[in-house]
Amino acid sequence: MKTKKIKNFKMNDAVYKLRRQVIELIYEAKRGGVNLPRISVRIGEQKAKYKNVLGCAKMNGNQMWITKDAIDLGNDTLRNVVFHEIAHAVFNTEHDEKCPLMSAAVGIILNKVDCLKHLIKYQTNKTIEQVA
Repeated sequence: MKTKKIKNFKMNDAVYKLRRQVIELIYEAKRGGVNLPRISVRIGEQKAKYKNVLGCAKMNGNQMWITKDAIDLGNDTLRNVVFHEIAHAVFNTEHDEKCPLMSAAVGIILNKVDCLKHLIKYQTNKTIEQVA
């Protein structure tokens, strides 16, 4: 599992601990009512051309990459990045500058409740599109 924006770290005990922080936030979304499949997670560092990237995802592919820099920003910012990438990876959601969760750049850091509200909104939108 590779992406052009983030270079994967080799798995070791330290990287496993970083990955667990991301996976715990995915479980938090599930416990909050978001219906999610298994999501593959990789941890790495930005490649030179993409220094501002904190995470990326394979659209509708259930795969995400999160940078160590994103993890180092703290749990609230990491939650925003992870939930943003979940919306890409699972719900095929594009960037939306009017939505604080789906803006292309991290701006307003949402709390846990607001992150869940926005993510559930995108889950509902996908469900409606699948039915139509």
